[in-house]
Amino acid sequence: MVILLAAGAAWGQHSSLKLTNPFQTPEDRAAGADVFRAQCASCHGVDGKGGHGGPNLTRGPFKHAVSEEAMFRVISKGVPGTAMPGFTMNGARTWQVITYIGSLGAGSAAVRGNASRGAKLVAGLRCAGCHEGAAPDLARTAERLSLPELRLALVNPNAEVAPEFWYWRGRLRDATTVEGRRLNEDTFSVQVAERSGRLRTIDKSDLAEASIEARSPMPSFAGKLSETDLDDVLAYLESLRGGRP
Repeated sequence: MVILLAAGAAWGQHSSLKLTNPFQTPEDRAAGADVFRAQCASCHGVDGKGGHGGPNLTRGPFKHAVSEEAMFRVISKGVPGTAMPGFTMNGARTWQVITYIGSLGAGSAAVRGNASRGAKLVAGLRCAGCHEGAAPDLARTAERLSLPELRLALVNPNAEVAPEFWYWRGRLRDATTVEGRRLNEDTFSVQVAERSGRLRTIDKSDLAEASIEARSPMPSFAGKLSETDLDDVLAYLESLRGGRP
């Protein structure tokens, strides 16, 4: 199921009788999550952050589903000319899915900072030194994470670390040490992105020892950036989404 996002025009005209969602209990949210995983996750991802043809549902604004009523129509009827089909299910199930989507955080955080000042802060912190090499591109990171997740990554990067960003360290038989972000690993080798951006493929037969930690190479900026600074950096990262200037 694909619900199209991005700033844009509303879906048609609003009804004079506005519909509201009557299914908003924790039990409704859990039921909606079950339907979402069964019907929507193949396009939007299990976590709602986008996947094969489906955009990120954890942040707005929504182009067509500009209200819960409009979202109900999108789910029920689809969007002509797009990959979003209509789904035939009873109204309660549709509302429960909408409740679950709302819990993913779309539109829950507003950008308060100054993007231009944020860009200067990012340049001063030399973030590009990593994010144009070993670390993920900043624009891709901004697309992948919601604003609360981006804030958490800045102040406590080890709080939630995906396996592909775990820190790997190995000592070769010639006493050389290699460390960085583990990109891939199989029975015979491991691929590592060093801090310099260099990609290394290590043959496991050359390893004397190796270890991996579920922590991020990203430094914490807690205490280094004020709340105003954080807002400005987040505003800059938000501006990178979807190729916007």
